[in-house]
Amino acid sequence: MAPTRSALLAAAASGAMLAAGGCTSSAPARSTSPMSPASESATIRSLGARYLAIAEPANHRLDAEVDAYADTARHNLAAAENALRAEAATERKFDRQLAAISFPPAIEATAHALIRVNEIRVKLTLKQAAAHSIRALLSFTATHNAADAEVEAQVRVIRGELGLPPPRTS
Repeated sequence: MAPTRSALLAAAASGAMLAAGGCTSSAPARSTSPMSPASESATIRSLGARYLAIAEPANHRLDAEVDAYADTARHNLAAAENALRAEAATERKFDRQLAAISFPPAIEATAHALIRVNEIRVKLTLKQAAAHSIRALLSFTATHNAADAEVEAQVRVIRGELGLPPPRTS
């Protein structure tokens, strides 16, 4: 049976809170020496560019994979499941690339929260991809949409911290 929307939202919220509160200790040690405002601004711009260098290609791939799923979900179970597995692979690659960026501590906490809620979405996507019928596949729609919303909320936060505009709406 598919998890309920409220169960997924609770899991995502708790994962985000855990990530924000508990994962920063595993981050590499950071220098505590103060930066000049100009240097800090340049660093944030550079980090924003690095974030966009991974986020933009991932978003393009996800758009294509989501479209492939939408085009096949109601009539071709195997193709829809393949599209979902491709989504999960793209999401995991993004998470690995994001984790490789060394952010200042506050942004690091947000990056970990984003990775955490995205991991929840990946697990849900793979569970959906294992559905044995179109009806079962489609039963995940509301829960998947809720997971997408949790990821999008974290994306808005990290983009704000990096001085980037909000993501385009799709």
